[in-house]
Amino acid sequence: MRLISHGPQPHVLPSGEELCAAIRGHHIGGHPLLELAAELGSLYQTMRACPHQCCCPRVELVLAVDTWAANHLPVPCGGARMHTESLGAVIDRLARLQVHAYHLLMTVEDLGKDPQVHAAWYRLAELVEGYTDLNTELSRRSLRLPALGDGG
Repeated sequence: MRLISHGPQPHVLPSGEELCAAIRGHHIGGHPLLELAAELGSLYQTMRACPHQCCCPRVELVLAVDTWAANHLPVPCGGARMHTESLGAVIDRLARLQVHAYHLLMTVEDLGKDPQVHAAWYRLAELVEGYTDLNTELSRRSLRLPALGDGG
């Protein structure tokens, strides 16, 4: 006889730290979402260098994340609350903020006196923490994500 567990499921999403590393182009292998995060990071770096770059690939990457989530995340419990954004939208925002914060770190001359550098890294840390909470709630099946195309 096989026992069915209704407790927390193992994490199926990469950690926030893994996502940030992938966005920077490091340690990408091992999870399909890390590859998509790396592509979003590369796209945001290109858009920073060429502001008139088309962001159509960004929309496709967000949809690819959302499609993966719809096919691989545990089915939420019946009373699970709805999250305000899709997983693709969250990872997209994480990529944008990571690229922005790193750009500031590399280009601002006096890091100690420029409040925007601290603010950018603080905001990124908040978003990573929020993503970690999202990951936990999804693995516990206590949260559901918007339908494809509804959360960005």
